[in-house]
Amino acid sequence: MYRLLFLCGLAFAAPAAAGDNLTQSAPDSVTDWSGFRAGVFGGTINSFGQAKRTDYVGALLSLDVQNGLFPDSIAGIDTSLTGGVAVGYDVQKGRWIVGAEADVSYANHDVLHQYSRRDPYNTTTNPHPINPAFAGLQTDTTYQTSFGTIATARLRGGISFDRNMVYATAGLAYGKVTNRFSLALPGLGYASPDWSDDGWKLGYAVGVGYEHKLTRRVSLRMEALAIDLADTTVRASDPAVFPGQTIDYTFANRAIMGRFGIMVAF
Repeated sequence: MYRLLFLCGLAFAAPAAAGDNLTQSAPDSVTDWSGFRAGVFGGTINSFGQAKRTDYVGALLSLDVQNGLFPDSIAGIDTSLTGGVAVGYDVQKGRWIVGAEADVSYANHDVLHQYSRRDPYNTTTNPHPINPAFAGLQTDTTYQTSFGTIATARLRGGISFDRNMVYATAGLAYGKVTNRFSLALPGLGYASPDWSDDGWKLGYAVGVGYEHKLTRRVSLRMEALAIDLADTTVRASDPAVFPGQTIDYTFANRAIMGRFGIMVAF
C-alpha cells in the first residue's frame, strides 16, 4: 500500500512540476491551503517487532545459545487498525505550502513471536550432547512488542495544483510501547518472571501524503508515516532459580502507518 501511495504522489507531482509557475498569482478561494485545519483519520499500523540478542552471561545460557534455544534475532510483520485526530496550520505562497501539524493516534497493536525447541540435546541425533542433563527438555520463548497511543509533531512542505497537494513531512514522535520477553520450561513446571519494559518513547516520524480539496473547506487525505521510537533493551534474569544467568534482547520499536482522513479548514 505504501508503494502505491508513493507512486500516486509521483504521478500527481510530475504534471504539477512541469507546469509550475513560480510567479503565479495568489490562489483562489477553492485552492487556497492557508490557515488552520483539523480532522480525523483511520488506517493501519504495521510493525516487524524486531528484537536482537545483544548479550548473555552464565554457563547454562551459553549452552542454550550454542544449541539454538535463543535466536540471534527475530522479525515478522503484523498489522492492526489505528485511528486518531490531527490539527495543523499552513501558509501558502503561489503553489508552495509550508506548515506544521500535530496528531494523536491509538492502536492496540501487538507483534508476538513464539519459539519452541524440544530435545536440542537428543542423544540419538546428537551422540555427543553438550549438556546431557537437559536431554528431552522443551524450551518455549516468547517475544512481544505492543504499541498504544502515538503522537507526532511535524513540519510539512508541499506543492499544490488545481485542488490537489502532494507533500513531505518530518518531525518528532512520542509513543507508548511495551517490550516483553519470557521463557517457559514445561517439563520442569517453570515460567519466567515478567521480563519487560513499559513506557513512553521519544523518536521521529517521516512520511509523504496526498490531499484533495472537495470544497473550499473540506479535503480528503491519504498519508504514509514511518515511526521510529527509541530502542529498548530487556534484561532477563531469575536469581532465585538461575543465579548468575542473564540474557539481553534489544527491541527496535519501528512502525509504518498508512492512513486516510478528512480535514476541515477554518
